[in-house]
Amino acid sequence: MSKTLLAGIFLWGGFFAVLLCLRPGSPLHTVSFEIKNRKAGYLSAAVLALTILLCVLPMGLSPSYNGEKPDYMNQYELLAESFLEGHLYIDYDDIDPKLLALDNPYDPDAREAADVSFHWDHAFYNGRYYMYFGVVPVFLLFLPYRFITGMSLTTYHATQIFAALFICGVFSLFYMLGKAFFKRLSLGLYLSLSAAFSFISVWYAVSAPALYCTAITAAICLEIWSFFFFIRAVFVCEKESTSIRYAFFGSLTGALAFGCRPPIALANLFVLPLIAVFLKGRKLTLRLGKQLFLAASPYIMVGALLMLYNYARFDNPFEFGQAYQLTIADQSQYGSFLSRFQPLKTFDSICKFFVSYTPMSDQFPFVTFDGILLNFPILVLPFFGIASEGVRGEIRENRLRHCIMSLFLIPLLIAFTDVLWAPTVLERYHMDVYWLLCLLCFLVTGLYYQNLAIKTAKKFSCILSVWAFLTTCKCIFMFLVPYDYNFTFYYVEALEKIRKIFMLGRGVGLY
Repeated sequence: MSKTLLAGIFLWGGFFAVLLCLRPGSPLHTVSFEIKNRKAGYLSAAVLALTILLCVLPMGLSPSYNGEKPDYMNQYELLAESFLEGHLYIDYDDIDPKLLALDNPYDPDAREAADVSFHWDHAFYNGRYYMYFGVVPVFLLFLPYRFITGMSLTTYHATQIFAALFICGVFSLFYMLGKAFFKRLSLGLYLSLSAAFSFISVWYAVSAPALYCTAITAAICLEIWSFFFFIRAVFVCEKESTSIRYAFFGSLTGALAFGCRPPIALANLFVLPLIAVFLKGRKLTLRLGKQLFLAASPYIMVGALLMLYNYARFDNPFEFGQAYQLTIADQSQYGSFLSRFQPLKTFDSICKFFVSYTPMSDQFPFVTFDGILLNFPILVLPFFGIASEGVRGEIRENRLRHCIMSLFLIPLLIAFTDVLWAPTVLERYHMDVYWLLCLLCFLVTGLYYQNLAIKTAKKFSCILSVWAFLTTCKCIFMFLVPYDYNFTFYYVEALEKIRKIFMLGRGVGLY
């Protein structure tokens, strides 16, 4: 028996084993997720660990991202070294004089006409190269690693850490939400949705982990924990002093997200309805005002530091380097953010952000990249669930009306920012909102489940758990699509081997 056939049998065996665990008669659909016994604890820990491993381990497969062919993907490593040398710019010694001589070095046509040699996708200002990606990961991981080990942290390892912590945040936040608002939720549905939504949120980072996705995973990691701390402060903590402490950490992690990827940090607007819920029924005293100021102080401190960092580099506290990129478009000519706003074009771009469609490929792995809701149709569920009177009743009873509304609106705001800010909307930009839509889907699904009769709830848990598992499988297939210098882009022969494994050794070619 060939190794390919054995691998295929193992693969399909695992697939059907999961389906067997999610069968209609499985106790996973009758046991509450918060049941306290060893078996449930071990199973939850195993699903969490397996989710992390499946997301983290493949990140080192592509030579473009694992450090073998770093090209321009090692900017975080270089910036950490620059900080240790006492300056904010990346100290390249090969600055092309022709680049310095250009009237507009940000014009790609002018660079090509002058045959300029330059470092791709860096910010260039006053004759020096800078990194325009968020600087916070340098302080959170790259510098501490350098101090402890004396070596540079390869960038994709930082993405692995942020992705792992993000997944822990998803499982923790969903568990807390379940205990607070829908304790009847089945163990199977909790685990399958937590795993699937983790995969949805980071799948692109698994494929292309270094640099771009380092900033993105850092931001969503900080934001998911910010949500955890804020929601715990408002809906779980009973003591006001404890709530303020958790809110402080929520503010700190939320504020740091601005120093990773600002569009994702717009999710901090979720704090506004939480503040309204927290203050309702409380008397606003001077003491409470001081405590709220203390809780919000990280936004002030981190914001001031980021503006100082921007001013030191670009003489503008609000310029992160976006206008000075050496890339496919001359963004120095974009003008103000809203000057690019064209109602019909922007509306069309936002619609495509969520619902664009590409015909299915006729080559393995057959999937294509569409708009968010067509990539993962499970994320459409909140739009139907919210129509249920029972769900709306649960939302009112649990004081979640404005929180749910904000989870519908914030992804639109982030999409609006992305389509105006970026010259081209790429698949990785969907990561800015995947996690928010997943959170919305989990909340509405849990509230819907809370109103179902026992037999109906069991069927619903089975169907949705299987759907979540198949969604996880689709994420794996999307990872296999040759794209953006990922693993299968470099090693087409590996893709052919994987195809044969899926086909149990059958077939003679990929094309």
